[in-house]
Amino acid sequence: MIFTKLPLLFLLTFLTPLFARELKKEYFTPTNEIHLLVITKDAKNDAVIGTIEKNRYLKRIRSKDILRILREHGYHDFKARHSYVTFLKTSPLNLLPLKEKLKHHYEENYKAITIEEVHIIPKNHIERLPKNYTFKIQKNTHLKSNGTFSIITPKKKQFFFTFYIDATLPVYFTKRKIARGEVLSQRNLQKKTLRLERFRAQPLQELNTLQAKHHLNAKKLVTLRDVEKLDLVRRGEFVSVILKEGGFEIDMDAKALQAGGLNDIILIQNKHGKKLRAKVVGKNLVEIQAPK
Repeated sequence: MIFTKLPLLFLLTFLTPLFARELKKEYFTPTNEIHLLVITKDAKNDAVIGTIEKNRYLKRIRSKDILRILREHGYHDFKARHSYVTFLKTSPLNLLPLKEKLKHHYEENYKAITIEEVHIIPKNHIERLPKNYTFKIQKNTHLKSNGTFSIITPKKKQFFFTFYIDATLPVYFTKRKIARGEVLSQRNLQKKTLRLERFRAQPLQELNTLQAKHHLNAKKLVTLRDVEKLDLVRRGEFVSVILKEGGFEIDMDAKALQAGGLNDIILIQNKHGKKLRAKVVGKNLVEIQAPK
């Protein structure tokens, strides 16, 4: 093979970026001492790389300093995308019920999300979770991998928490430029698995009968703001009309005065100029239910 003729140093330089592990933005430690193993998961080659000050719950360390320490201990396969890494001390409280509620919140918004870890840190002093409380979280919190939520007791006492969630989910990117009104499919979109960090809007997760709401550039993450239901009927086109009355069906033609997707109610105009409301049931096909 050709690789056997190449110097070992060249091979390492060439192959390392292909298999590099990326430093996360946050890591969690059970003690104030920050150990290398929270990054490497290798207890045999451990070292203390920092300390969280007393009465503090986090410490930020520059990524380049962490990479240097990793290399000193023989780990050359790491890279960094962020300037700093935050290390947070985990709480000794049993926060499993809150973790389950948080996971449920994300799973409600992302059908195919894979949640790997959930970490919760109390923002104020709390010895244990109350027996009864209301879980409160902002509507669009699921667009980020971290944030805050609170619980409220029946006596209106409120406790705040910071959370961090490590998760991935399938999303769609445009393969090329897409024109407004173009049907979205596997031909112009590419499905990828993305780590949840921060989205400007809810990403598209499923391809149904959808079209581009506006012009989309190539290699763009597609969100729900970018799509709309596929127009089965376009404004100004002629449509076939099915009029159902009793056990009979009457077919006629009409002009669509509005565009519409499946099950939308649109305005049409028959050949006599009369305007009617009809339900879109197919491609250029609408239905009118006669009054009983």
